[in-house]
Amino acid sequence: MTAKSLNFAHKSDRQELDIQIWFILILGLIVTFGIYAAVLPIKSTFLGTLLYERGFTQILAIFFGGMVITITVLKYGKIQSESRAFRKDLLPENITFDNPTSIQLEKLQQMLSQEKSLLARRCSRVIAAYIASGNKQSATEFAMEDSAFYSSTTETSYSVARILVWAIPLLGFIGTVVGISGAVNGFSGFLQQSSDIEQIKQGIGTVTSGLAVAFDTTLLALFVSVLVMIPLVLVERQESRLLLAIDIYINDRLLPRLKAAESLDRTIVDNAISQAFQKHLPSPEVLIKPAQEYAQQAADALAQGFLSEVGKIQEATNKLIQKMNYINQMAVKDRENFITTLTQQQQSSQESSQEIVEEMKQINTTIQENYQNINHDFNIHTEQISEGLQKAATSLDSRIAALENCAAQITKIVELQRSLEQSFQTLEKTAQLEQVLGEVRINLALLKPVLENLNKPRRITLVESDEKR
Repeated sequence: MTAKSLNFAHKSDRQELDIQIWFILILGLIVTFGIYAAVLPIKSTFLGTLLYERGFTQILAIFFGGMVITITVLKYGKIQSESRAFRKDLLPENITFDNPTSIQLEKLQQMLSQEKSLLARRCSRVIAAYIASGNKQSATEFAMEDSAFYSSTTETSYSVARILVWAIPLLGFIGTVVGISGAVNGFSGFLQQSSDIEQIKQGIGTVTSGLAVAFDTTLLALFVSVLVMIPLVLVERQESRLLLAIDIYINDRLLPRLKAAESLDRTIVDNAISQAFQKHLPSPEVLIKPAQEYAQQAADALAQGFLSEVGKIQEATNKLIQKMNYINQMAVKDRENFITTLTQQQQSSQESSQEIVEEMKQINTTIQENYQNINHDFNIHTEQISEGLQKAATSLDSRIAALENCAAQITKIVELQRSLEQSFQTLEKTAQLEQVLGEVRINLALLKPVLENLNKPRRITLVESDEKR
């Protein structure tokens, strides 16, 4: 019976709360077809346009959302079904757990193993561990490991749903990129064909349709992700609370009823250990004598090795002292040579410095003479340039006056042109042709001398004088 209980504990896959992926795919497709079939009669509305006319990303977003909804609904149903198991009396009070090998306890374990609820199966596994080990401590450790395994299994069972919730906004962003790309292409074609009004209208329609695809795909993806994420988080929280309730049930109602192993008498254990030492270990005198001989041999070997190492160190020290003396003598010789060469270099440097001072004096005198000559020539050229600039300024003033005169004549022409325009306007309004023609003759007569004056050739020249005094 014990082997059978262990075999059940090891064969259990512990996947009571998991959902098969193929079942999720099938139900997700059914949900997608159902949504599109429900929207088909209102295809012309905004919702129909959003689902049927905005590209493939809308279908994928609805399909992923349907899979997440499927996972959420099925998980919620399993959690509610498992919660009803707490209403049953799985551990009757008339059954005692003091004897792990009792037939009554084994029947209870088999009955619980045939139940479909997670609570019954976990209690069955703990009882099987207790029957196999006969120890409460082992059953408690098995219950803790079983709880940790279910926690990790629950965490991984929501990985597909989390991936789908993460992928739905990415589909919206993909649709946004596709829509903006189409809008940009339409805008470039719109710029190339902007000559015709009909082509302009078609280009604007292409741009706006691309932008509509971009915004509508993002809108649907974000709405679906928010819509499916909130129920998923709530269901995951309920499952965590269910597992916690099962752990509390096992710790409070099952483990305290298990019988702990009887503790051994300390005096009996100490006597058994002392008798074993006396029987199987030799006396202390037999152990101490070989240890003393070994310690004496080790001390002699250590002393001989120490003396030999000290002799080697003394030889190395003598050699080092000899080398230091030789290095000291060489340093004294090098110092004397350095002092002699330094005195010779100082003498030579003094002689060279005197020669350099004399050369610097000569160079200074030549520089002063050249500076005086250059200063005199510079003053002369400066005076000449200032005279030339004054002449240029006077000529420039005269040219500016002539330009101002031309500007005044141009303003007269502009005024005459305005009067001509007014004459033509009055001609159109009143149809008095003769009066207008008379005004035109007068204006032309006034304009003629100004045009003759402007037709005269003019030349403006700026002369820079380089003459010397």
